[in-house]
Amino acid sequence: MKKTKKEKTKTMKVIKRVAIAIITVVFVLIIGSVAMIGWQFRPVTGQVADTVYRNGEKGFFRQEAYGPWKRGELKELPQADENMGFDLRSYDVSAFDLTGEKDSLQKAAFNNTTVWPEKLPEEFDPDKIMELGKNPGLGIRSLHEEGITGKGVNIAIVDQGLNLDHTEYGDNLMSYELLHSCDTQAQMHGSAVTSIAVGEDCGVAPDAKVYYISSTFGKYSFLDFDIDLNYMADSIERVLAINELLPMDEKIKVISISRGFYDEKGSVETREAIDHAKEAGVFVISTSTEENYPFSLMGLGRGLMDDPEDVSSYRPGLFWADYFYENPEEYDPNFMLLVPMDARAYAGWTGVEDYEFGANGGLSWSVPWIAGMYALCLQVDDELTPELFIRKAFETGTVNIFEKDGKEYRLGTIINPAELIKAIKDK
Repeated sequence: MKKTKKEKTKTMKVIKRVAIAIITVVFVLIIGSVAMIGWQFRPVTGQVADTVYRNGEKGFFRQEAYGPWKRGELKELPQADENMGFDLRSYDVSAFDLTGEKDSLQKAAFNNTTVWPEKLPEEFDPDKIMELGKNPGLGIRSLHEEGITGKGVNIAIVDQGLNLDHTEYGDNLMSYELLHSCDTQAQMHGSAVTSIAVGEDCGVAPDAKVYYISSTFGKYSFLDFDIDLNYMADSIERVLAINELLPMDEKIKVISISRGFYDEKGSVETREAIDHAKEAGVFVISTSTEENYPFSLMGLGRGLMDDPEDVSSYRPGLFWADYFYENPEEYDPNFMLLVPMDARAYAGWTGVEDYEFGANGGLSWSVPWIAGMYALCLQVDDELTPELFIRKAFETGTVNIFEKDGKEYRLGTIINPAELIKAIKDK
């Protein structure tokens, strides 16, 4: 029996709640550890002067600190966790023989400062995996070669503290503000999402400009973190206020926020803020798109050495693959829009030319990807609306049909960037 939109949305919510819960638990554990050694997290709000926006100039409230991350020589191989996987970032693992760790390495997280041993599985080439991971995939780089790079389009990103100097995106940044931000230095997440959206090598829209807000969606207490999404709503409203100041040809058209919302404190206000943005012609992309738009954004997985350009390389993302294979009928290609997510490389927060790779991406990486895709489409049609973009994305997308363990599966709808751009041009 065909599911209603309400039933489809319920399925997506269950899976996405699991993903959000995992991230929240990790944050609480980190915060608790730091709180026990005496740190206090005091939120800071700081804005760029109105005249900077009116004049179309760059402005940054402050510069976040960053520096090398040294974890030293690893004495024992870690267990893979649900967030970062088999985490070897900034470790020296040169003393290990990893030829028997093929399965663990399929879930690896590492960076350019990971020191590798000579003995690795033949199927695991860190340098090649890093370079493949920088590719946004699905023909995006071919669009760049045609001059479709997001030039002339402005986006906003709301996330954690940002390293402003990274060569991937430093030239793209137009402003940096704080809105109830508890970060005291640059964070991994901010650099990652920014580079996936607009990075020179990693990004979908490398010529789009970025207005960035660092915000913490909650309050810290001893050994705990209390979510308050009113700050997410306030960040959206702040972007709309900035838009009122910007010159007519420099308006922000899309906001990327790698966070979901359902019934948490502030979720009602967040829905209302997104509705305000819709009225203003601004597309707000979160991990809960189904709450305000007629689709659910999900992310694709890929084998570490598989070609990111080939749509047949993609499978369900790691965090939801088991759910998909158990109940494939729950995933409607007419409601679920899929973009690359896992096996991505992105800018590292620890230096100006550092990079990380994560086998397990999470929906946080899908959000800036599709924000960048929307920017490419806006370059070819500056009057594009979110509604038309969504409709054309489904009309031009792909459904992968493949077999696993003797059973046929249909995975879709996978975005087809070239066909989507063509459809937007020809509308």
